[in-house]
Amino acid sequence: MKRLLLVSQLAPPSALIAARRVAALTKYLAREDFEITVLTSELSGEGEIEGAAEVVRTRDLLASGLNWRRSSLEVMSSGAPGTYRKPSPLQSVLVPDPAAVTWLPFALRAAARLGAFDCVLTTSPPQSTHLVGAALARRQCWIAELRDGWTFEPPRPDWPLAPLRTLDRRLERSLRRAAAVVGVTQPIADDVRDRLGLDAHVITNGFDPEDAVAPVWDVDGLLDRERQSLVHTGRVGVTGRSLTPLLDALRERVGEERLEIVFAGPLEEGELMRLQKHVSGHTVKVVGNLERPRALRLQRAADALLLLTRGARSEATGKLFEYLTAGRPILCVGEGTAAAAIVHETRTGEVVAANDVPALSAALAKAAAGGLEWSPDEAAIGRYSWPSLAGAYAGLLRSVAH
Repeated sequence: MKRLLLVSQLAPPSALIAARRVAALTKYLAREDFEITVLTSELSGEGEIEGAAEVVRTRDLLASGLNWRRSSLEVMSSGAPGTYRKPSPLQSVLVPDPAAVTWLPFALRAAARLGAFDCVLTTSPPQSTHLVGAALARRQCWIAELRDGWTFEPPRPDWPLAPLRTLDRRLERSLRRAAAVVGVTQPIADDVRDRLGLDAHVITNGFDPEDAVAPVWDVDGLLDRERQSLVHTGRVGVTGRSLTPLLDALRERVGEERLEIVFAGPLEEGELMRLQKHVSGHTVKVVGNLERPRALRLQRAADALLLLTRGARSEATGKLFEYLTAGRPILCVGEGTAAAAIVHETRTGEVVAANDVPALSAALAKAAAGGLEWSPDEAAIGRYSWPSLAGAYAGLLRSVAH
């Protein structure tokens, strides 16, 4: 049995996608005969994690009263009702990220006390998590996992000052101490391999086939059964995605009398105002933040599902993998992205470019008529199940952890 230290600031019971990846990796790698210790932050909550032999939760100043945006974090991570505030401008001067101050010192201290492992796996964002792996790499095998690009297509804006950009690139080069790097999309792995010259592998996000989803009857009141429903679940602006193309397309009022677009998830106050100002309430409905089980049921009750991207090549948002198993066609706004490639591969919907308003208007008209193309390839979808992905991960871990 191989001993694995999995380091992630976010872990269960947090509902954020980063925590769900940690949950799946821990659950299924344990079935691949790994003994797993999870090193995480108290920011994620308390409790055991399925498959983990030990869970170490350290202090984190973001979980303290010093974090004036804690209520916004709770909205995004727990399904609590409400809106969130945009990230503080101070984040643009903290390289590599705020966690380098709020969590990293506690994580480094805890990791030093835990002793030796066959392999250490660090997963980001936040990017400062990898500094734990870099510190341990002199005496332990280390794999660094990038769920977003670091200096390549980061979801945050680029650093405003040249010295900050230089420091960020220098910190990114600490990945060269890793035995291997995992990117959750092909463009991320390609960039690591081509630009940094590192051994890079692709292990995407996925879906858990053991997720229990109750019947959809309890979503009554969220959907208008007299209309075709196009449902978006999850966050929008905080990840850099924009409502502008959708709002521009809706101004064409194509199929307005037949189509209802439903947003379920935490929205920033400005996003709510834009929806209320520019679009008829009969066309767009905002049902607020839902706990994940109900959001999954809403996906299955919808007529179609809306996937918004920021147009980056490396982007394949975690909700896509929930959508793959919902049994509904997907309208992906983001041709050329990793998400679009997966929709094409699995034949689970249609894709339009994020900046092509006429094409998006036409796709909305098709959704209103219940005519989005959809012929799912179950074998291709199955490749994104966590048992399959964990098997690939286990092979990589065994190959580097001699």
